[in-house]
Amino acid sequence: MVGYVFMDSLFHWFDPNLLQIFGLQAWQVLFSLVFLLVAACMWLFRPFLEWAIAKNWTTFLSYLGSLLIALVFLQIIDRYAMIQQESVLPEYFWAVSLLAISSYGGGIILFRSLRKVTRMLFKRNKRRAA
Repeated sequence: MVGYVFMDSLFHWFDPNLLQIFGLQAWQVLFSLVFLLVAACMWLFRPFLEWAIAKNWTTFLSYLGSLLIALVFLQIIDRYAMIQQESVLPEYFWAVSLLAISSYGGGIILFRSLRKVTRMLFKRNKRRAA
């Protein structure tokens, strides 16, 4: 069976006494970790897709691939917690994880939309000035 030693140390991050020192709650740490996981997966997956597909679909498919990789990784964590009798995931694990994943996707959509709108406005202003 696969060794999950690093996951045991990861679960110790959710110790309420340790988090209380920093003024954090466990769901905030979980949200941050999953958000960074999706960002890292997208950063790794995007170059692979750039040579394989048309440029218009790169962001969507790299986010989709990152989403699938993140969900697989989260499933591994969930299954590991089920196998281990002493380590139990909090009840909000999936809710916060899916919120982080969808927030990252919403952020991408918002950023791309704002960038496109500003480009259109600058083009319109240049046409009026000329």
